[in-house]
Amino acid sequence: MAGFLAVAGLTGSLIVFYQELDRALNPDLFNVPVTSQRLSPSALAARVEAQLPGTHVTLMSIPAPGRASEVWVSGKSLAYDQVFADPATGKVLGQRKWGKAGLSRAALMPMIYLFHYSLKLPGVWGIVLMGVIACLWSIDCFVAFVLTLPRGVPFWTKWGPAWRIKPGASAYRVQFDLHRAGGLWLWAVLFVLATSSVALNLPEQVFRPLLKTFTTLSPSYEDLRPPAVVRTPKLSFDDALHLARREADRPQWVFRAPGTVGVSYGARGDKGLDGFGLSTIVFDDQTGARVLHQQAGHGRLADIYAGMQYQLHSGRILGWPGRILVALAGLAVAMLSVTGVVIWLRKRHARMVRRLRTSAAAA
Repeated sequence: MAGFLAVAGLTGSLIVFYQELDRALNPDLFNVPVTSQRLSPSALAARVEAQLPGTHVTLMSIPAPGRASEVWVSGKSLAYDQVFADPATGKVLGQRKWGKAGLSRAALMPMIYLFHYSLKLPGVWGIVLMGVIACLWSIDCFVAFVLTLPRGVPFWTKWGPAWRIKPGASAYRVQFDLHRAGGLWLWAVLFVLATSSVALNLPEQVFRPLLKTFTTLSPSYEDLRPPAVVRTPKLSFDDALHLARREADRPQWVFRAPGTVGVSYGARGDKGLDGFGLSTIVFDDQTGARVLHQQAGHGRLADIYAGMQYQLHSGRILGWPGRILVALAGLAVAMLSVTGVVIWLRKRHARMVRRLRTSAAAA
């Protein structure tokens, strides 16, 4: 597990600031002149599709002034899936294949992001693999905690050294103390990162079924959306915004999936992602009937917990302080992985030496 967790920790520390780093690297894609004029989402989608024949807009951001709209497209044999467009004119500023391997400015951050949770393995293999690692990590959090507990009394007196790094100790003892004390001080954060990793990589396979064994969960979008049949939508992005106007006072995204059209909205942080995150309203694209309304931070306690896994994993639940804490925790995960292997190798070597001495004495 150590190698996988070290990679996940280092890449995770970077993608906590994914949007800021991506924008800094690609100002030509993200920045536009500030203007009061803005095309409606349907008009903007039509202009993008006109400039890029063969594309079909499925998801679009409603950006803040001075930001380009991030438009996701589908189509046969496209070399890209993400397009950046000026929301005032509809002009396409650039496009890229999200997650494509490369060290160019446009490819770097999406590649790191994809590598973080899937190792960029084909299909779903990487996602499942990292999800299994996260399951083992969640169990290991309890095992590691138990291993720090003292075997004798007085309990607190004997447990106290586990929380400290002994000054002036040998290099190995410092590594041992870093591993044990670092894991204890950050235990709650590491456990949240482990369990939220399971939720994000294996939501329907592990997380939601496990949660349902303890409590009641409301149906998800996958449970409620109409059957995926080929049909011409009757409702546009603008129609979705109109239907959601009473609740979605700060729309951030409009999207389309087979049989549905919807709006995601939120008021906190960049793109509404801070706090409990984005709320979502989904409509049947033929009748306009409401299929789903998930309000972030509202409803059953289990629904709130299930809906905030990305916010917990990224630290956005606490805004900037939370993101900084998660970035530091990612570095700590890499440190714990390395020191854990060093400790294991040292103990393994000691066991081998004892066996050799025993064998030699017997001979």
